[in-house]
Amino acid sequence: MKAITKYLMIILLFALSTTFANETRAEVGSYKLSKEEIKEMLKQEEKEISISQNNKNPFRLENSYPPLILNHFTHNIIGVSVLGDYLVIEDGSQWKIRTGYAKEAFLWKEDQPILVVKNDSYLSYFHGYRYKMINIKRNTSIEVALNLGPILENQKTLLIAAINPTTCEIILTDNSLWKCDPSQKSLLAKWESIQAIVIGTNKKGWIKSPYDNILINTPRLEEIRATRIE
Repeated sequence: MKAITKYLMIILLFALSTTFANETRAEVGSYKLSKEEIKEMLKQEEKEISISQNNKNPFRLENSYPPLILNHFTHNIIGVSVLGDYLVIEDGSQWKIRTGYAKEAFLWKEDQPILVVKNDSYLSYFHGYRYKMINIKRNTSIEVALNLGPILENQKTLLIAAINPTTCEIILTDNSLWKCDPSQKSLLAKWESIQAIVIGTNKKGWIKSPYDNILINTPRLEEIRATRIE
């Protein structure tokens, strides 16, 4: 039975790869940051990761993140590649899996909700694996890097519909309204409409933050802390 399931997953990935080959995708990391922007981003990331690593309180994965009820904040995998080197989620985006995590990724199933969070490993983060995916049901995680952006024609893909930099608010194409962290206002000012967004979860257990989520801007490959208010 396990062998049949594995072969079905392989066939599914092949079919998906063929289907997605001609689709229009959101770009990933197409915006080149200035030296000043990169310096400021690295400084902020190093600070956040340092805080998380210095936290002496032990925790379990399910206790470190806010309780999520709406599927709006969780993701589901569509399939894992034959070699276990990448996976695809519901919006069609493709994520590279770091070496050593393939065995765990093969155990993940389509009906298991997934959280996307920033990677707390300094070494992994700056080697390109900026995120972790956490399987809520299995209480396991894998390190990933965004490789290909969401499919623009996919109804589950979210784009920025409008931005109000003054109030630090964003409206996405599903009409959801998000309040962003004012401390990241300068970052928000550089974001533009129609850029693709993947919704992640903010690790509130490590850094005292009122924001439940992170909005991942795929063309810029940066995140802003935010909470949905409508």
